[in-house]
Order: sequence, then C-alpha cells, then structure tokens
Amino acid sequence: MIKEELPVLIYDNLCTSCTSYAKMINFLIKGKITVVGHHTPQGKEFKNNIFPEGYEGLEMSWFVTESCAYGGRAGLIQLIRYILFSKKNRKTISNQFDLELCTTDCRTVKVLFIRSCSIITHSKKIIIQS
Repeated sequence: MIKEELPVLIYDNLCTSCTSYAKMINFLIKGKITVVGHHTPQGKEFKNNIFPEGYEGLEMSWFVTESCAYGGRAGLIQLIRYILFSKKNRKTISNQFDLELCTTDCRTVKVLFIRSCSIITHSKKIIIQS
C-alpha cells in the first residue's frame, strides 16, 4: 500500500464543486488528513491498493482509514466524526488543490444540488484487506 498519512479523503479533482468541498474539508481539519484526487497518479495508485480489482469508486468521495474505505454518506459521517473527535496533535499535511484541472463546471445551482444530494444518497463501505 502507498505510504499515505491516514486517514485519506479521495475526491473528484476534475469537478469544481468537489474540489471546493475538498478544500473546505482541508481547511476545517487544518491539514490533518491527506486529500487526494480520484484522477491524480497518487489517487489512482492508492485506490488500486484499497479497492477490489476493477472497481474505481468514481461515483462518490471516500474517507479511508487503516481498516475501511467509507464512500458517500458513510464517508461523510466518518469524516464528521473525525473532525469532531480526532487528536489535535497530528502533523499538518500540505494538500494541493488545482481548480484549473476541473473539467466539470458544477457551479450552477442545479448541478451543485445534484452533486450534494449524491453524497447523501450514495453510501458504501469496503473493508481493506491487509
């Protein structure tokens, strides 16, 4: 497995609203988690190591711990728990975000609403095999 600082948030780095969401989470958690894009080389390699063969997980964002990958609603719940109850002494990670890479413009109210509802309506949990 890639040596990432766990937990990891995986998001759609080609989507404007998803990138804004990841930036907001990074700000709220003060850089205490690794944030990687689905479509980055780092994100693709990381997902290959944790997801079942042939599954890319592109339909939702993921919150990944040492033992489990939580997608969509399950990931949001775990992320909120982490923000509220995590140890404050974790080292800060310098996450990078590039809105120039975004090819999907999700700034309209309709598309933003659909993407926001997607995180609530989709949910998946994958146990990570060591």
